[in-house]
Amino acid sequence: MGRRYLSLALLTEGASDQWFLVPLIDRQITELALEASAGFDYSGVDVGECFTVAHRDLVVRQVTDLLCYYDIVMIHHDHNERSKVDALRDRFPDDAHRIVALVPVRETEAWMLADPAALKEAAPTRDAAWEVSHDVEKAADPKAVLKAALGGRRDAERDFGRLGQTVALDALCKVPAYRAWTAELRRAMEGLRFL
Repeated sequence: MGRRYLSLALLTEGASDQWFLVPLIDRQITELALEASAGFDYSGVDVGECFTVAHRDLVVRQVTDLLCYYDIVMIHHDHNERSKVDALRDRFPDDAHRIVALVPVRETEAWMLADPAALKEAAPTRDAAWEVSHDVEKAADPKAVLKAALGGRRDAERDFGRLGQTVALDALCKVPAYRAWTAELRRAMEGLRFL
């Protein structure tokens, strides 16, 4: 039997989430494949044409289209919007197992705080006087903490892609919402027989 091709699509709340999540998802897929010694081809996650904060009908149309062409559709929301993912699964009951929720507690920026070494690499000139709590999901304002960690620059978002490429996966695995996402992704891939 020949190798299979895994196709994934991602809808996020905004462009800055994509900058971090796209390289991170690609790295995590590779890690899952290596752990399982799985044999499939994967060329990277594709980003949908709308954001999940768009009008509900637009998001539903986009998910409908993506489910026709992709094995797995990941839906990103911050925790306070979790019900939107559940509503999409209810809307597509036959494909609910292919809709994977990517839901950080509070904001995606909390995940960017999980690896102090990656933060230091992203802002090498920054004085290391700031502190990041070990439990990054408890940060009241992850965006503010991240901005301070990256030197307080107004354009701190430019480092999100680099953080997505460098944040340690083992550090992220200590974050409960990240573990929940990887477990859900693993179940979806196992259900589709990629793992």
